[in-house]
Amino acid sequence: MTTPARFRRKTQPPRADSLVWRAQLATAMVTKSPSALERALEGLPLVGDVDGRRLLPTAQVNDATFGASAGVPFALEIDVDDVREAPADVGQKVDRAFFPEAPRLLFNVCFSCGAPKGVLREGSYGDPTSPWFNVFFGYYQIDVVASAWGRPFGYCDASSGAVDTDDVVRIGKADWNYFSNWMYGVPEAAITPHNSLSGTRVEVGPRERIGARAWDVLHIARARMVSAYVSGRPGDARLEERGPYSFLWRMAFGCPRPRPELPQLASFFPVDMAATLFMTFREVKNDPYTGQDVFQTFLFGGTVNEWWQGTFGKAGDNQRLLGLQLDAVRRVITDAYPDLGF
Repeated sequence: MTTPARFRRKTQPPRADSLVWRAQLATAMVTKSPSALERALEGLPLVGDVDGRRLLPTAQVNDATFGASAGVPFALEIDVDDVREAPADVGQKVDRAFFPEAPRLLFNVCFSCGAPKGVLREGSYGDPTSPWFNVFFGYYQIDVVASAWGRPFGYCDASSGAVDTDDVVRIGKADWNYFSNWMYGVPEAAITPHNSLSGTRVEVGPRERIGARAWDVLHIARARMVSAYVSGRPGDARLEERGPYSFLWRMAFGCPRPRPELPQLASFFPVDMAATLFMTFREVKNDPYTGQDVFQTFLFGGTVNEWWQGTFGKAGDNQRLLGLQLDAVRRVITDAYPDLGF
């Protein structure tokens, strides 16, 4: 079968990781200028689309207790296939770890996380004392060629609409462990012990109406993931570099936040995460990108850190933070994607 056009390796010349580029990127992130960010991303084969859009609305939280979130108004696009290609061969790693028997798929994500602070972009994503520790929310579009898969991603078949929870756990593990934390610089040796799917609980609830359409609802708990925490202690594990991508990821998620007052915490210790997701799919005949029929699956949702709740949180903190995230993605659905859903 001919490789679909949209799933072929991109041909842009690679972006050099220079001090000038890092300053340009940092300025774009601090000023939140989409045009400046787009210029900084030139030469990095990253930017995809969701529902045909390249400039995307980000889900936003701004709360007196939990503070504000921040997101990048573009889709990160990654081909998941057993081929070495940008960014940093991460699609190949995910294919081998989670989808070795599956045909290739195209992953697009628009995410938000706790807002990094100041010109140094100090992050809450890597701060174990923050409710935003290892937490992100937003939405995915996952494309598969219909003739190759025979079903939409995340569903057992297109006719019954029965949810395939195994797909959802695999893409969640892929996103946290590789698309987020490995790209951030977490060593793979710290990741692989937490790639197992066992122990994760998934409950499929009744469909929820969002706007004029209905969505499947999935509740996920006890999903063991690696964290991006860096202790900074002499002799403890440190971040690695993935070319220019690690700096980009640290600007987006926020730079490491060591906590020397917590010497019991080692770099990259694992945490259990929970999530609620809204999911739907559609079939696109003669997709303009591939020339073939394609299933597109959309997942919108939020996540919380069960380890943080048990260690630092007060009663109900995670429930409230997750509720704020879900309200944010519901707004994005109703305002920007009202035609999605069943």
